[in-house]
Amino acid sequence: MDINRRHLLALALAAAATPALSACGDDRQRKQAAAPVRSGAQVIDPDRPGSAAWPYEQAEQLNNSLTWPKTDVPDPASKVVITVAMTTDTVTEVRNAQFDFFFKKRHPNIEVRRESSPFDQFLTKYMAQAAGGTLPDVLYNHYSWTQNLIGNQVLHPLDDYIGRTPGFDLDDIPQRGLGYFKRDGRLYGLPTDMAPKLLFYNKDLFDKAGLDHPDESWTFDRLFETARKLTSGSGVQKVYGFSPMAQPGPDLGTVFLMPFGGRFLDAAESKVMINEPAARKAMGLWLDLLTKDKAVPSLAELQLLEKVDPFKTGHAAMMINGAWLMLELSKQKAFAWGATHVPKGPAGRFSPAVGSALVMPASAANKDAAWIYMHEFLSSSGYKFRQITSPARQSAWDYTAEANGIPAETAKLVKEILAGYASDEGVLRLPANKKVVDTAKPIWERAMLGKTSVDDALAEIAAKVTPVLAGNRVA
Repeated sequence: MDINRRHLLALALAAAATPALSACGDDRQRKQAAAPVRSGAQVIDPDRPGSAAWPYEQAEQLNNSLTWPKTDVPDPASKVVITVAMTTDTVTEVRNAQFDFFFKKRHPNIEVRRESSPFDQFLTKYMAQAAGGTLPDVLYNHYSWTQNLIGNQVLHPLDDYIGRTPGFDLDDIPQRGLGYFKRDGRLYGLPTDMAPKLLFYNKDLFDKAGLDHPDESWTFDRLFETARKLTSGSGVQKVYGFSPMAQPGPDLGTVFLMPFGGRFLDAAESKVMINEPAARKAMGLWLDLLTKDKAVPSLAELQLLEKVDPFKTGHAAMMINGAWLMLELSKQKAFAWGATHVPKGPAGRFSPAVGSALVMPASAANKDAAWIYMHEFLSSSGYKFRQITSPARQSAWDYTAEANGIPAETAKLVKEILAGYASDEGVLRLPANKKVVDTAKPIWERAMLGKTSVDDALAEIAAKVTPVLAGNRVA
């Protein structure tokens, strides 16, 4: 394997200086699969792994009720050890320990050694290991990292292993959300989770105002009009029609610009397009909603709220966010909520399909055993056992939704979007994506503060982001 180790070391240092992006620029990683924890933060009984939230007896019963998939890849004839590196929260750490415990019972010759690291340290740690030529056998990967690792020949393609697993059913995973993990027709990662973005709304605020709830017929014009109507009050009691304000982020183009025919960057991520007419129109509409209508929180108002999310606290009528938010909303009792399709624009309706993945490093010492583990961990039964909120396999959605208390109609909506229009198109994924966002965001914030015009801000973003795109030239 020919890895440019000097390049990888430089990328590791860059990652240390600038923590990796959370998915879609929000708190998704902290809420689901990548919340920061210290490795070894809790003691888990290796003979009966469990906790109050996830009792051993319950896990054992669930494990025995599931049908675990098979592969033609043979189990090792003698004992092997595979290292699995993930970023996780304390609850998920227990569930993963239980999965490993029962996996060992099914595969007695495969011992699993698990490594857990905080999300904001993960990329730096393992890029440095890659530069040294050694990595775990199975590795967590955020969608924004994978193309970087593929380009530096760090990962092993999975196509041959999938071909040796007749019941794998790749079609059970939404194909239009796999682009982050593909190159030159080969697949290098399998998603640990996958979800689109939805339009969430506060039913109580709509009912109080006597307005119809959003539905599939909504356009962005209707959203802007309704947001203005639902804005009221002032100070900490203010209610906003929509939150948060559209700002530069990895999926800015997909959610807010492509419905108007615009983009943040072109498909190759080699040219800035945010200052072109279609994108300029969309960004101008959002800026008007902030500066003229006061219908979205300003930077100062967010500081007044001490960065508490206005929608989650009942201070905003609508927001566009990932389907993973359903779990948190289902557990709160402060207000009734609903979810529907994202609005349409003149160019159509678009939603990102995003998710992290498991990958197999090219340096993995026990690739066959690693595949057997990945295959079961990411199978429909694996998702059901771990009760992931947003499983990539569609066959697990109804089960996990019910287990997590998510309304059946909302789970059905998510499956429809993933099968329909959600995709990876327009979501930034190449190595420069973090620097692109970090460069553009403070410029746009000056426009939000009224210190520069929309045209001047977008022109400055184009000028300053263009040289950054040289960082997307990977092998």
